[in-house]
Amino acid sequence: MPIRCDFEHLGRATISPDTPVVAGQFGTWTLTYVVGKYGYDERARLMIGQRFPCDAGMPQFDKPAETGYTTVRLETKSPSAKLKLSNEERGQARPYFRCLTIAVAAGSLYEGDRIVVTMGDMSGGSPGMRAQTYREKGLEWKFFVDPFGTEVYNELPAHPKHDVVGGTLHRLVAVAPTTVRPGEPFDALVKAEDIWGNPCERCTARVTLRAEGGNLAGLPKEVTFESGTLAVARLKGLTLASGDVRIAAQSGETKTRSNAIKALGKGEPKTWWSDMHGQTRYTVGTGTFEEYYAFARDVALLDFTTHQGNDFQIDTPRWTKLIEVTKRFNEDGRFAALVGYEWSGMTPGGGDRNVVFRGGDVALHRSSHAEVADTSDADDDCFPLSELYERFRGRTDVLLIPHIGGRYADIVNYFDPALESVVEIYSAWGRFEWLIEDAFKKGLKVGFTANSDDHKGRTGASHPGAGKFGMYGGLTCVLAENLTREAIFDALKARRCYACGSGQRILIDLSVNGLPVGAEGQANGEVTIKGRVAGTGPIARIDLFRGLDLIETVTPYTPNDFVASNCYRVEWSGSRVRGRDRIAVWDGHLALSAGKILAAAPYAFVNPDKGIAKTTATEVHWTSVTTGGDNGIDLTLDAPATAKIAFHSPIKDAEFALADLKDDKPARVAAGGIDLEVRARRLPAGGQKDVLEFEKKLPAPASPRSAYWIRVTQEDSAQAWTSPVYLSAK
Repeated sequence: MPIRCDFEHLGRATISPDTPVVAGQFGTWTLTYVVGKYGYDERARLMIGQRFPCDAGMPQFDKPAETGYTTVRLETKSPSAKLKLSNEERGQARPYFRCLTIAVAAGSLYEGDRIVVTMGDMSGGSPGMRAQTYREKGLEWKFFVDPFGTEVYNELPAHPKHDVVGGTLHRLVAVAPTTVRPGEPFDALVKAEDIWGNPCERCTARVTLRAEGGNLAGLPKEVTFESGTLAVARLKGLTLASGDVRIAAQSGETKTRSNAIKALGKGEPKTWWSDMHGQTRYTVGTGTFEEYYAFARDVALLDFTTHQGNDFQIDTPRWTKLIEVTKRFNEDGRFAALVGYEWSGMTPGGGDRNVVFRGGDVALHRSSHAEVADTSDADDDCFPLSELYERFRGRTDVLLIPHIGGRYADIVNYFDPALESVVEIYSAWGRFEWLIEDAFKKGLKVGFTANSDDHKGRTGASHPGAGKFGMYGGLTCVLAENLTREAIFDALKARRCYACGSGQRILIDLSVNGLPVGAEGQANGEVTIKGRVAGTGPIARIDLFRGLDLIETVTPYTPNDFVASNCYRVEWSGSRVRGRDRIAVWDGHLALSAGKILAAAPYAFVNPDKGIAKTTATEVHWTSVTTGGDNGIDLTLDAPATAKIAFHSPIKDAEFALADLKDDKPARVAAGGIDLEVRARRLPAGGQKDVLEFEKKLPAPASPRSAYWIRVTQEDSAQAWTSPVYLSAK
């Protein structure tokens, strides 16, 4: 007979304080467990688990003056009982991998004995424990108990909980549609975010607003935020008659401006924005289905999204609920909610695919029932990926998107052109341009998307926090006439889309021989590629590609823009491997051989717990990780041309002579791995532009089919990749 799992037999647990915690703040929390009627055998263990995305400070047990110091006190009837604390990275079944373990090292425990764990014990000088960096309603401290020492754990009937809320103002964010129809009302959004990227809930501020570059009818002069409420203001009923405009917002010394808003001309395509990939607490994320869609629509100002839970954790009741909630949030013309899931088969069997449906009432075909107890529908599982292809054969209402997460997609051995038209090349996991290389070398015809795979309840505004993710999540822009499930789905199938990294809404107008992104056509002779890019910041370069060949680079700079510059950027990027252990640790320093460093600023660091650690007159030290993206240091120097910058890190050492960095062309040093590289370049003293137009003649297709596309890179490291136009030689 199973053991009794009531409070009386398994015990009870509480947390103090149980009041709301500001995300990322340091504090002390006391967890008290009262032993139940069973007692505890010698060597039995108790585990306190936290969900996979949790990025709270890690407990440590032997450094009383440092962060995360954690202690345990035992109140017991046993004269010989002793406890021992330890961390286990994979202590319980997914998603509760991360566990604090309390072992009965000696003696036994009696009913009513108390185990008191102090997380962030400050008695020895510790600043405390850092709370997780993202908002969450009802954060659970999950107690797994094994009174008998059998290594068979049962959960308490209820667990200690408290809320995690957004903090104080760190940055302002203004978001708007990139294209609007002239005179047609639209909404924009202004919000205050804390240092960890949460919408603030501890912010009192007056924010002034103005239109920059044109007339934006209906824009209020100001909005106000009050502490205790979510600092998000929707600006309703705006209209733009013609031209381009941005919204400028300012509170005190903190200011920002929105992406460009363009009034469409006749025949120009409408742009819709999405982050199509995130999870909730029903798999390995946080929050509910309702909170997921509400954040995407109301806080991130997305036009559409789809929930992408790992299939092997989704049971039938949850799938039914997901379909119902998705249908409820779907509203033509306002917000398109598409049904979907993540087919989560291992890489040898095909690797991750995001499955997106055109309609709403659809069946779930899992890769496995790994964490689904009810196996009555196991015959519907499809593994390897070829079985899923066969299951969907002939259907036009389903799209599969290869994705790089923990498991990475294999598109060399598994690809079905009837079902797969786009690939995800950027997410919170990293930047994966190597997937483009895989596709083109294989001769595949694909478009590009970027999303987040957010696990922290912030789809569409997915800051990485302080944990396993090294990138700010991406966005996908889709070109479609209307905002409906059907129109969005059809545009994705037709590759009428482009990918943006770092959550930036970069507006791109591109045509190749008059054809839009994603289209196919024929070419006879030279190819004309014409475009306009309106960035969210100064544009560093636009790279024009034919397949994998970089044909030309367009920049806003002239040689004169570098003459007066004494600023240099040293940056590094890439990942170790394609799989889970891709994080590259670059903790290191640089040294200037002559002269002095006047200023040093971090470049492209998105994890607030990383960055510059120390600066002297000749050295800069940092902590850094990359997962495919960039980190770097911007230097202002008083140094002779003969000076050199020596770069030192565990991955690669490099040296750059200032005399070799005369213009915008970077010096590069390869560092192995997956695109691991160290670079240095001189920064311009002027010439920055956030709007850049170009028209170029490129060589005719060199093969029966050639892919023409562009990559945009901003000076803040944000990037965009257009789906290619595929041209065949006549």
